Amino acid sequence: MAEEDVKGKTSGEAIKIIDINAEGDSFVLNEEKLRQVLQKVPKDLKLNVISVVGAFRTGKSFILDLFLRYLRSDPAESFEEEPDEKWMYRGGKLEGNNNTTKDSKGDIEGGFGWRSGRERCTTGIWIWSEHFIRELPDSKGEKVAVLIMDTQGMFDSTLGQHLTASIFGLSTLISSYSVYNLDKRIQEDNLQHLALFSEYGRVALVEERKAGEEEWTSTADGESQKTGEGPRPFQRLELLVRDWQDFHDIDGTLEEIHDDMRSYLDEVLRERRQKDLKEVREQIKLCFEDVSCWLLPHPGMEVIKKTFDGDIDKISPEFRRLAADYIRRVFSKRMVVKKIHARPVTAMELFTYVKAYCGLFREAKIFPEAQTLLAATAQANNMNALASAIQSYRREMDKLVGVGKPYVTEKKLKKHHALCSQGAVEKFNEVATIGPVATIQDYREKLENQIEDRFKDYLEANRLRDPFGFVAPYIVPILIALGAYIVRYILETVCPRRSETCLDVSDFFGALFFTIISFLFFHFAAQGYGIHQRVKVLFGKTNDDDEVPEGDHLKKD
Repeated sequence: MAEEDVKGKTSGEAIKIIDINAEGDSFVLNEEKLRQVLQKVPKDLKLNVISVVGAFRTGKSFILDLFLRYLRSDPAESFEEEPDEKWMYRGGKLEGNNNTTKDSKGDIEGGFGWRSGRERCTTGIWIWSEHFIRELPDSKGEKVAVLIMDTQGMFDSTLGQHLTASIFGLSTLISSYSVYNLDKRIQEDNLQHLALFSEYGRVALVEERKAGEEEWTSTADGESQKTGEGPRPFQRLELLVRDWQDFHDIDGTLEEIHDDMRSYLDEVLRERRQKDLKEVREQIKLCFEDVSCWLLPHPGMEVIKKTFDGDIDKISPEFRRLAADYIRRVFSKRMVVKKIHARPVTAMELFTYVKAYCGLFREAKIFPEAQTLLAATAQANNMNALASAIQSYRREMDKLVGVGKPYVTEKKLKKHHALCSQGAVEKFNEVATIGPVATIQDYREKLENQIEDRFKDYLEANRLRDPFGFVAPYIVPILIALGAYIVRYILETVCPRRSETCLDVSDFFGALFFTIISFLFFHFAAQGYGIHQRVKVLFGKTNDDDEVPEGDHLKKD
């Protein structure tokens, strides 16, 4: 590309393809603008899509404008040379400066907008309107179209957690090279967010394939990616740490600095014993084919001033040196073709996929719930409080009517239940102290419902222990048998011997008596064990005294 084209800053503009509404709870895909960008890419070219995501106000757009300047400068092809910084100066002051440089319409010229200060600069997802043709590494001259993408900063005060996860997931799905921009160091919460948000992208990828017409192969059920079988759903992830302060020797050779970076990444991603830390690292490794790390020092105090005008000389020499080395690597050795389901896609195929992904993210129901750390903590705390309260209720109830306990009257059981229930609720209230009041109340209602369900079980178990409970069903047949026996005895006593009618009636009542007795005998034999247990209770002690056993939550002050 000619140098005058660079200076003119007419080679493209940032186009917003995903727009966030004012409330920060939904997004809209600008299909026509995305189509216009992708239609410019030759049909026979493969894609290399590079995106930068991360927290807001951490310099994402600033590094992207350095990407653009490098791609416009058409530097030397030999990577083995010591990376020079001359390309940074081609074009004058850095494009995208929102502090001072705007056109007559108020738009940023020549780059992705950035500025110093606290306020956010990028909203939604943006893509550079022009692609760049570059040669793939180790490809014997194969060309690829490079697209550059910028995203709204995460964790600002305008985005909900689900929308934050959606933006990260969409960016990861669209990109072949995802740069996760981090401030000062890689912290555990950075990895947890990365694991959760990449899971959003993985779920969308699986759902899109299920809905499509392609036949499932090694990833048919979507679980192969979860178990490590089959191709990873995403390609390259770069953990780009900004304002890094712990270089062993920032003035050392580039190879020594590279060794520092590799050691740091190995330390961050090494396997942990703790289950939650281990699962986070496994999730990241199972989602990305390649994970790398790069450390950049602070660009200098002049850069963070609101008066900074994009003058390259005001950027610290250490930052320029390592940024030049980093960007040269990104667009030479580390470029990777965009693939979906392990197959390279064309620009217009990517357009179709992006539309499908946006539809899935808007549905939201297929995704895991993206909770804040407070919400996740509150949920875990409420669940623990619920489990502890139920355990307390059962422990106290078992002291009166547990396994092996004798029968008690229903009145005594209900009184004991009321005390145990009250104690369980008090136990719940002691533990459930985190999160919204409405959420805690929901769990309290769950507790009360579960206590009532368990009380019904205790009532039924106690009813079966009633020593006289087995007699009631047999009272009527026993009385009939007894009546038949008495009538037969009377008839045999008073009936004349020659009265056939009287004798027939006597025989009838005799047969009725023996039939009922035989039925009761065989029935008792079939129910022998249960009746035996009830008889043992009948001649044992029934816990029907006035006192109720004291428990941890039943003792009075």
